[in-house]
Formats: sequence, C-alpha cells, structure tokens
Amino acid sequence: MTTTAPFSERLSEQWLLERTYHAQLHNGRELSVPSLTEAMQQLTDCYVPLSSQSWKSRLPQRLPLKKSSNCYVPFSTWKEISLEEAHATSQQGIPVLLYGEHAWENPQGAAGTDYAVCYLDPQRGTFSNPAWRAWFSSDTAAIFDGSVHSTITFLGPCTQFPFTTHYTVISADGHIHEYADRAEAIQGFQTFPAQEVGNGSQVQTVFAQFSYYHEVECPRGIYRIEFFGSRMDEQGYKVEKESSA
Repeated sequence: MTTTAPFSERLSEQWLLERTYHAQLHNGRELSVPSLTEAMQQLTDCYVPLSSQSWKSRLPQRLPLKKSSNCYVPFSTWKEISLEEAHATSQQGIPVLLYGEHAWENPQGAAGTDYAVCYLDPQRGTFSNPAWRAWFSSDTAAIFDGSVHSTITFLGPCTQFPFTTHYTVISADGHIHEYADRAEAIQGFQTFPAQEVGNGSQVQTVFAQFSYYHEVECPRGIYRIEFFGSRMDEQGYKVEKESSA
C-alpha cells in the first residue's frame, strides 16, 4: 500500500477510462491498485462447486447447472467507511464493496496473499471473486449485523458518474439491435444467421457480433467502456453523438 493524495473527480474519470480500481483507506494509504484491479475483474454472480459441477468430476450432478456471469463495476474510486455507514449506504440503494485479505503458505514454503472482494449492488445484485468465496462469509446480512467476526474493510464509492448499460447485437448486415438485458441479447444473437459477402472472386462469411458496454457521463463527455465486443481490451473511448438535422 502507498500513501496517496485525496482522490479527485478528474482522477476518477482517468482511472475509470483506463479501467483500474483505486481505494483509499482511513489512514490515507491506498490499496494495491494492480491487486484490487485484478480482484475486481474476477467478479461473478454465482459459484458452481467444482466437486459437483466440474466437467472433470465423475460425481453425479446433483445440483442444477447455473452459469456464472461476470460483473463489471462502473465505479473506479472507493473510500473506506465504517460498518454502520456501509449498512446505511446499502439501504439507500448505493453499491458497497467489501474487501479482505488472506495470507497463505503452501507446504513447499511459498507464501502469498489472496485479495478478496464482494460487490453489493441493490440494483444489479451481489457479486464476488473466488478468493472471497473461499475465505469469507457469503451471508452479507450477518456481516452487517456483526454476527460474522472477520477482518473486512468496508468501502463506498468515492466518485460516481451517471451511466447506462447496453446489450446490443450487430447483425451481419450491419444493423444494431439493442436488448433489455444480457439474457435477451444472447438469445437474440443466436437467432441471427451468418451471411456470405462477395467481393469480386472472393467470398467472406460475416457473423453477427455481440456487444456489452457501459456509457458513462464524465465531465469531459460521454464515454463507452466495452466489456464484450471488438474493443473489450481497450480503454474507454469517447462517443460522438450524431447531431440532429
């Protein structure tokens, strides 16, 4: 952890577009940015136990299959708050982030630290990374009422920018189709056939493209951050809105 200057709106915008996560503690220090960012990029909404659901397992699949879906958090900066503040914040419909560390050592003597995160969003649901599910309680109600005795750091958003979530499919003919949620978009994507496009003597097969992104209203304009699509590995980029005639 390093000592940092107070977070600003401009820094929050910069970090959001470069897709890194930052959290400042009460003592003025900041959590490890690479470790926190990696942990936040591992968030999923459910956990399927390997013992019963892995394709390698020979045990009967007694539980119904449920596919995990990734969560992408549109807040880049966080600040430490108390347990009471976290509970009140969540009751107000504002997301809360729970953070914990777990040090370990294997029989060969190698040591390491797991960075565990649990993201609670009253609108989108609860998401956590594998380290959290392995070492910390999944009962968030018990955490808030003090029943769980564990070293957990509570974090609230430091700066929030308005955003909208979009699920779209670009069909092979170039038309853009927008859907209400991820499940509808995937279902729609599966209905679009590929098309053969000829260019002289060459014929190319063109497939539909699925895209999932946030559009965030930042001080410098509206930016798109793609989480699945042709620019999913790039930084956020400015959206040029078409001017009305």
